[in-house]
Amino acid sequence: MGLAAAIRVQVEATLAQRVPAALTLKIKQAPELFSTGIAEVDAMLGGGIPRSSITEVSGASSTGKTSFALSAVASITQLGNACAWVDISDALSPEATAAAGVELRRLLWLRMSAERGKKVKVTDKPWSRLEQGLKATDLLLQTGGFGAIVLDMSDVLPQHARRIPLGTWYRFRLAAEHARTALIFLTQSPCASSCATLALRCEPAAAIPFSSSGETPLFERQQYEFARERNRNEGSPSYSGSRRNVCAGRQKLSGQGCGDVCRSPSLEFLCAGCRASAPGTA
Repeated sequence: MGLAAAIRVQVEATLAQRVPAALTLKIKQAPELFSTGIAEVDAMLGGGIPRSSITEVSGASSTGKTSFALSAVASITQLGNACAWVDISDALSPEATAAAGVELRRLLWLRMSAERGKKVKVTDKPWSRLEQGLKATDLLLQTGGFGAIVLDMSDVLPQHARRIPLGTWYRFRLAAEHARTALIFLTQSPCASSCATLALRCEPAAAIPFSSSGETPLFERQQYEFARERNRNEGSPSYSGSRRNVCAGRQKLSGQGCGDVCRSPSLEFLCAGCRASAPGTA
């Protein structure tokens, strides 16, 4: 036995009662996953979004972030878990939430507003509302008991969201791990940096006109492109690259490669190649 190994055994034997296996690396278990409610997306993510971690979903307005989050919350509440929605801009629709399948009796809706009855402009500085929302999220994490907490900053401009100290996200990450809560951020651009275990991005795709001639401004349905920018979930398939667009059509969900289109009743995530090759979408 070498000198280093002998010293290690001696130290571990001395600290066995106070610090068991002091010099032994702890094997991290694969995290528990919550289904997003969309089977194809769950398959792409290796089972869903991770519990006890931060999931950040970013994208511009009207790119499907809220629909994606509502689908995940609906799936989690249907399992009997309580969820919370911290609404920075007071924009959540209870009717749309119920229509998405969320059990409202298991959802705590916190509406942030600097002044009731005053219409908030997108260009307004949201410091007071952001501060309220961050404090509320912190309190919810410290309280515990929530399967998922959504911090909805969809209407907060990127330059405002980036002013939030990085230490806030680190504190949230540790609190989410301790509370065993899936913490979901909805933002216009990524701001949680390396604190997010799973980073997703929603982007708009071409809209299909309601009429075949395209003379009316109505649309039959809206399509979105789904990009996975980071996935540190040990229970998911391996993923390399710091930033690479991936759509469910490019995942070999049934061995058909890019021609295998990801469809669901609530969302459709297709890349340009998949839309061109998918039956009925040409």
